[in-house]
Amino acid sequence: MITKKISCTVLGCTLAAALTLTACGGSGSGSSGSMSTGMGGSSSQTTQNAAWRTGLGILTEADGEERAGKINAIAAAVLLDAEGKVADVMLDEVELSVTGDGTGKVTMPGETLTKRQKGEDYPLAAVSSLKKGWTEQADAFGDFLTGKTPDEVKKLATDDDGKPKDADLLSGCTIAVDGYRDAVVRACENAKAVGSARGDRAVLGVSVRNDTKDLTAADDHDVTAQVDITVTALTLDADDRVTGAIADVTEPALTVSADGTVSAPELVKTKLEQGDQYGMRGASALDKEWYEHSEGWCDYLKGRTRAEVASIPDDGSDADLAAVCTISVTELQKAALAAFAEE
Repeated sequence: MITKKISCTVLGCTLAAALTLTACGGSGSGSSGSMSTGMGGSSSQTTQNAAWRTGLGILTEADGEERAGKINAIAAAVLLDAEGKVADVMLDEVELSVTGDGTGKVTMPGETLTKRQKGEDYPLAAVSSLKKGWTEQADAFGDFLTGKTPDEVKKLATDDDGKPKDADLLSGCTIAVDGYRDAVVRACENAKAVGSARGDRAVLGVSVRNDTKDLTAADDHDVTAQVDITVTALTLDADDRVTGAIADVTEPALTVSADGTVSAPELVKTKLEQGDQYGMRGASALDKEWYEHSEGWCDYLKGRTRAEVASIPDDGSDADLAAVCTISVTELQKAALAAFAEE
């Protein structure tokens, strides 16, 4: 895993929102002082469910030197309960390489599967002391975090190689987890109430699009090798219907010069992180920025099953969807369907 040029510095999980929710949702921990009316039980349950929050964290790293470059994106979907503790986690990671030769020709991999999507084809189990693959170990890490506060996650100790120090965790996970820990912390920071509730589970879907083809730099111009990584965090109820969703896109790009030198940006912000600076509002028929279109898409997914999400037309012909989101939903739809596939 790349260990430098992280796109977003994890500053620690500020828990003001979580603490506020805990204070307001004290009835969720059995406080007898709140909701003392005859309908107290029902109202308390509603308050609890309203306080459950879903978060998506993406950490993107880009690195380049001489004639080789790498792109790495770690994604975490989290579900926080009414007390602000981690109730569920799912992780995934994308690793791509970029090379340039002496003529400036760019080569990128044709395969764009994530580690989770590769499954047993990702070559880890054979060399693991636990004989466990990446997915098993990543899920063991997620299980270990369940029940912890975001601050406890942030303080999880690792060694110089990023591997956990906790003996209980090491019994099921020996891979480096520092990047995954930081992505979970970021997801906790970003968590918000989007409709998720007690009994839901968090799933994560990733779609990678690589449109870079036949690029060759010349003395008078460099070329850009870019991939678009669309990530969706869903929460699903017992009937596998969407209760909440958050979608984001990261677009890491490497620059290749005529001599094949690959250089990387110092910072890669996701579209949600760019907010109003993304600059779509002026060109939007709805006068909306990208994050607002994404929110419209995510709201549109609520209550839908996988089959219903798969049947959504991506050509803008659905009037209800077009009223809240007019951006292309092709990759967003792929990421959402991938999340269903991983649950």
